[in-house]
Amino acid sequence: MDLDPEPDTEPPPATGPVSRWRQVNLTFADWRTAEEYAAARLAPALVAAEDDGVIRAFWFVRKSETWRLRLLPGGRLPRFYALLAGITADDRIRDVAEPVYRAEAYAFGGEDAMRISHTLFHADSRHILGHLAAGGDHRRELGVLLATRLMRAAGLEFSEQGDVWRHIAIRRHQPHATAPGPGLIAAVQRLVTASDDTPRSPLSAAPSWPRVHEQAGRDLRLLDRHGTLTRDLRSVLTHHVLFLFNRLGISATDTWLLASAAVHVTFHHSSDIPPGYHSAGTTDSRVKAVNTSQTTPETVDAAALREQLVSTLNQRGHIRSTPVEQAFRTVPREKFLPGVDLETVYNRRQIVTKRGPHGVALSSASSPSLVADMLEQLDPQPGDHVLEIGAATGINAALLAELTNPGGTVTTIELDQDLADGARAALDRAGYNTVEVICGDGALGHPESAPYQRIIVTAGAWDISAAWWDQLADQGRIVVPLRVHESGLTRCFAFDRTGPTTLVSTTTPLVCGFVPMRGTAEHTDQHIRLDSDVVLKLDAADQPDRAALARALHHPRHERWTGIQVTDNDPVGHLDLWLLVNAGKPFGRLRAGDTARTSALVTPAYRWAGAAIYHGGTIAYLAFHETGDGQHELGAIANGPDADKLATELTDLLDQWDEAGRPNKPTVTAHRTGTRPVQTSDISRPDTVLTISF
Repeated sequence: MDLDPEPDTEPPPATGPVSRWRQVNLTFADWRTAEEYAAARLAPALVAAEDDGVIRAFWFVRKSETWRLRLLPGGRLPRFYALLAGITADDRIRDVAEPVYRAEAYAFGGEDAMRISHTLFHADSRHILGHLAAGGDHRRELGVLLATRLMRAAGLEFSEQGDVWRHIAIRRHQPHATAPGPGLIAAVQRLVTASDDTPRSPLSAAPSWPRVHEQAGRDLRLLDRHGTLTRDLRSVLTHHVLFLFNRLGISATDTWLLASAAVHVTFHHSSDIPPGYHSAGTTDSRVKAVNTSQTTPETVDAAALREQLVSTLNQRGHIRSTPVEQAFRTVPREKFLPGVDLETVYNRRQIVTKRGPHGVALSSASSPSLVADMLEQLDPQPGDHVLEIGAATGINAALLAELTNPGGTVTTIELDQDLADGARAALDRAGYNTVEVICGDGALGHPESAPYQRIIVTAGAWDISAAWWDQLADQGRIVVPLRVHESGLTRCFAFDRTGPTTLVSTTTPLVCGFVPMRGTAEHTDQHIRLDSDVVLKLDAADQPDRAALARALHHPRHERWTGIQVTDNDPVGHLDLWLLVNAGKPFGRLRAGDTARTSALVTPAYRWAGAAIYHGGTIAYLAFHETGDGQHELGAIANGPDADKLATELTDLLDQWDEAGRPNKPTVTAHRTGTRPVQTSDISRPDTVLTISF
């Protein structure tokens, strides 16, 4: 049986600590022996070990006759090692290996998405082992049903679900098999349109099984809505379905057949789908795989993908004006990303194009969503002279050229010669030979072409440099992602010049993250490691007690909840910025890896990037938990000797924020340094002093 292999990925180089998850590979004579062992011996051993606290979680994937177990040890390692000895002492096992486990965070959408994935993997693995022990029937039906629940909860429309199935069919293409027949297509149609489960379905007997897939879908949808996935949502879901089918033991051939049938249902039987595409569910009619073949996957068309991208950006509110829409329709992104497959070129995710020797991103093509948002902020007009700081691939410069035509000029600056040369070559390929590409330090601008009606900065800036002050025209506008705190908290502001030494931003800023500027304006964030998988990012000027904070997680956690309810759609994205402005204690951001989150060592609300306050050796951070119907209750979790006191202080701040109407639109005034006295609440930089109020 050609089991669906564990999907291959190409994540960025790992630079953080090795995960606490342990991997154990168990190899058997054949896949059937492996499954019999898993059902009869592995399932009860792992479930009992988790119930007894020997392990905190487990999950698995299959590679032909090898099962790759991932285990998260509990607090007492001797008991964990005894578990390993017990499950590997079996004559059916031909080989045991313990390679280092590294999470595929990039493939599954980033660190927060990886935490969601581990939660899903664990629950799904436990249910699958139980199902195998009970006979393991109807696994193909279960795979389609669970995949559909995951995609629906992630907010995918029926045609978008079909696109995921199409990607799966391409990934598992079987050149020597025949296309799915009418019986299989009809069976799959019943499954992908089902709204409930029959009483005899395994999903009815274990309702928590589909629920965990639905929760993962909702959580991934939230991350996608806030632009924090490293890959397009459909690509992430494709990866999840491939892993699901792998865990269920659905072969590569059957995966291709089921996915191909689902594609046929979605795009060729749409007239048969009732409104709402839900019908009575069933898992009792066995979906029989057939040994047949299929035609070559369709050719991807760049123009169609470009149009699809524009449509998505319009629907999600990132494109709000006709000029920006037309610019996105015109610029051929594929000319600027040679060697990248078209579907990646036109997804809505950032594409890293250059990394440093340790894997740190040095340059990237920003996500089209963020590019569109920033261009709407900038509002360039025909005839404007525009300065761009950070040429990267040249895509943004091409869009600016479209928006300033006729009569405008675009000058773009890039620090590295190879990136500047690449941008110039790409702009020439795409026909934008009037854009001026400069290799230089963006913080110095380009005085030869000044003044500029518009300046746009496409890297994380620590300051509004003196050169930008000098080169921005009267009544001009500068759009800049400013790191307003040394913890890395960044907002993209649109500042209008109101005077020779004053800039004001009154529009709602963008929550964003950028590759930091390099050169003379480079600035390094400060942090304290609290655990191998947890750091607290902070401002060195607050003079933190580093030794005391490093021991904060040695203290028990203290939780305090407010009763304040928020939903995914509520405009509360700037709560962390409000805390920075209003908290009486130093502000920081808690960065927790997937292991720390999965083990519940720390569980910050990922919506505000671990926003926290600290004092002495105690830290309190924003948290929320689901209360049903898409609602989350806000609260504080604290660790340290004064956990109760600091958690109370943070929840009091949340009460103040709620009573003030949940302010989410700051006014930011930038004064040129030295032109007015610095106030206590000001944020002071070498060339700029910022005042933030709500």
